[in-house]
Amino acid sequence: MLSILIPIHEFDVREFVKDLSSLSVKLDVPCELICLDDASSEKYRSINSSLSQLENVIYRESEVNLGRSAVRNAMAELAQYDNLVFLDCDGKVVRKDYLEKYAAIDEYDVVYGGRVYQEDRPVEAELNFHWYCGMAREEIPVQIRDKAPYKSFMTNNFMVKKSVYDAIKMDENVKGYGHEDTLFAMDLKRQGFNIQHIDNPIEHIGIEDVDVFLGKSSNAVANLAQLMINKQVDESIKLIRYYRKLESIGLSSIASKVIMAFEQPIMRSLKSAAPNLLWFDLWKLALLEKEMRKLG
Repeated sequence: MLSILIPIHEFDVREFVKDLSSLSVKLDVPCELICLDDASSEKYRSINSSLSQLENVIYRESEVNLGRSAVRNAMAELAQYDNLVFLDCDGKVVRKDYLEKYAAIDEYDVVYGGRVYQEDRPVEAELNFHWYCGMAREEIPVQIRDKAPYKSFMTNNFMVKKSVYDAIKMDENVKGYGHEDTLFAMDLKRQGFNIQHIDNPIEHIGIEDVDVFLGKSSNAVANLAQLMINKQVDESIKLIRYYRKLESIGLSSIASKVIMAFEQPIMRSLKSAAPNLLWFDLWKLALLEKEMRKLG
C-alpha cells in the first residue's frame, strides 16, 4: 500500500500526476496520490485543480506558503498508508515499473530511487548550467550512491516507512531552498535508520535559469552555515570539510576574499557552454565563509 506525496509550488504537474495515476491503477495493492499545492499563484492552482478528476488522486490547496519542509510534514499527516513515497513536483516518470519497484519492497527504513536528467543539452543557453551541474553531481548510478548512502540521499524521489518519517520529520527551521535533504539524512543516520539505494529514477525536468539556480545555491549555503552553527551537520559534507581545513590554518577569510575577487570571471565560466564546476565549488566555499562570519 503506497501513499504518494507530491507538494506543488508554481509548476504544472498534470502530465506527471496523470502518468503516476495510470501506473497506480495497475498495482496489486491500494495506492493514493496526495497532491498539496503550497500557495501557488492562481494560474497554477487553476491548471492543477483538474488533478482531482484522476483515479486515486486527492488534490488539496494551502492558502499559506508552508515551505519545503513543512509541506512534506503536512502531507505525511494526510497519508493513510504506511509506505510514503515523496516526490518533487518537477519530475517525470521514465519507467513503467516505477511504482511496482517500490511496492515490491517489504523490509526497509528509507529507499532512494535516484534522479536522471534529459540526455541532450537544453536548447536555451541559460538552462545549460543547471543541466550540466545536475548531470555531473546528481545523476549518480546506484552502485556509486550505495557506497555513501547518507551522502547520496535526496528528497526528490524516496520511499520511507511512516513510522520512520514520524520519528524524524523534515526540520521546519530550514527555510527556503537547500540542505533540508542533508539534514534529514543526517538525522536518519543519528537515529540508526538505514537508507537503501535502488535503480528507480525520476527525471528532473524543472531545470532553471542560471541566475535563479545560482540564487538558490546561495540560499542553500546560508542554510548550511546555520546548520553548522547548530551542530546539526558534520564534515562528511565536502564543502564543510574544506572550510574547516582552511579555518584550522587561519586562511578561510583570506581564501574567501581572493575567490570573491574573481567572482566576475567565475560567473562568466558558469554561464558558458562548458562551465567549470571547480569554480562553482570555490564560489560556494567563499559564500560559506561569509555566512559563517555573519553568524559569528
